[in-house]
Order: sequence, then structure tokens, then C-alpha cells
Amino acid sequence: MRKNIIYEMTQSESLVMHYLWREGAKSFVEIMTYLNEEQGRDWKKQTVNTFIKRLTDKGLVTADETGKNRVYYAAVTNTEYEQGKAVKILKDYYGGSIGSFLSALTGGKGIDKNFADALRSAVEEDFAEKEE
Repeated sequence: MRKNIIYEMTQSESLVMHYLWREGAKSFVEIMTYLNEEQGRDWKKQTVNTFIKRLTDKGLVTADETGKNRVYYAAVTNTEYEQGKAVKILKDYYGGSIGSFLSALTGGKGIDKNFADALRSAVEEDFAEKEE
């Protein structure tokens, strides 16, 4: 998880991010066109600019200027964002404790052997992938 990134966004901001994650770097006009024509919004330039500015302030979007045009792109991948968001939720709501999270997930009933085995397998598989 990168520092100085705010791992939260509004539903409207997420439309911009998902577009950039899927399509790569885009100009303001391309973002505007996508939101208004493909997503059925009726947003003015100032509204879209506000969303982009907020995403930039959160460290989620960066911009490159080439000549007169500014091109926006995602500063983190979708996976990095999801991981950062998960860590934030774990920290904010469960004191960083996976045990507290699992207790909440199971309604305080604990986990059965099958779930524990599946969880252990998933962790071991993820750990093995990172070692390669």
C-alpha cells in the first residue's frame, strides 16, 4: 500500500477511476464524453473537473501535460486500490486485527474447520505466488 493515498472515493469518482483503469490514459474531453454519452450523465465541465481534482488530491489520478493537452491516468492499479481500501477498513474498523474482522464476519460464532482450511489454503497460495 502506497503512502499519501486516500483509499476512498465517491460513486461518481469511481466512474472516472474505472474508466481510467479499463482504458488507460485519457484526455479531459475523452473523460467528459465517456461520462456524459456512455454513462448517461449530464455533467458540466466544472463538475467533471471537480471529480478529477478530488481524485488527484487523493493521489489516485495523475496528469501529464503534452503540449496544450493534459492527459489523466490512474496513479494506482485497481488491485492496489482494492488492497489499500481493505487495509484501511481493517485498520479503521477492526483495529488492524484480522481476528476481530473474522469474528465480525462470522457474527462472533467463530469459523468452522472447512472455512479455516479454505482460508489457510488461500493464504498459503498467495504467499507462494509472492515468493516466485
